[in-house]
Amino acid sequence: MSKIKLEVEPVIPPLKTFKPQQTVQAFWDLFKAYDFEPLEEFDGMNIAEQKKAVDEKMKEQGMASMTKRGGTQYMKSGKIEKLHFGWLIIRDAMLISTCMGWPNDDYDFPVLAITWDESEKHVHIIADFIPLVDLVMNDWYLEKYLEPFEPVYKQYTDLLDAPPEHLSWFRALSGPFVIGGRPKSDPERTLMKRSLECLITYIKYWFEEIVTKAEPITDLHYKQQVKARKQKIRDIYRRKDPGGAVSTAILGKELAWRNLKLIF
Repeated sequence: MSKIKLEVEPVIPPLKTFKPQQTVQAFWDLFKAYDFEPLEEFDGMNIAEQKKAVDEKMKEQGMASMTKRGGTQYMKSGKIEKLHFGWLIIRDAMLISTCMGWPNDDYDFPVLAITWDESEKHVHIIADFIPLVDLVMNDWYLEKYLEPFEPVYKQYTDLLDAPPEHLSWFRALSGPFVIGGRPKSDPERTLMKRSLECLITYIKYWFEEIVTKAEPITDLHYKQQVKARKQKIRDIYRRKDPGGAVSTAILGKELAWRNLKLIF
């Protein structure tokens, strides 16, 4: 059972034209069963101080209301270096929810990457297990962590209508079972619940099958390779994330960069 309490508001309020899915509560219902503790510092940053600096900058920019319509929580456990999740409402028209989990340097299991961008008629989702090795040169990794998921993956491939993510760097990082794109047109919002179910299924599998199977790395050279790839993935996300330009415009270059380092 988790040692921490939920710090973010779990109930996402109705937006101007629709009632969003309760993503954070769904995430937390899974997380609270695991042995997490608060993550207070990361990459040399005090997380509470960084959050405070961001809130103050948002207020300076006349965007104080956004700091009250969302939140992010950071946690860690024995094998997990960092897991963050949260939500944010943009202009009372879009809900953005994210969840990302990273192994600590003693482990090689895939990174969990979850995104939910919901508007009145559509939702854009990403669910992925990002491998920390080359799967061609290390086919045992595919067999150990990912191949057993294939039957589950096939249950959700029919969700997508739009083509996969168009960003080449994203496709280069993705695992073989990424679900990424916009589900079929859903003006009646009938597919929303199933889309959220897809994300929850990925998160649950990551905890119960991937993290559970992981054992400490014993080969020093392999450990260095895994660590270098993990750092490179972080660097690419930080430099190329589509939200980075918006964050920089609002927060300024230095504060936005620190925030990206905290998120990824």
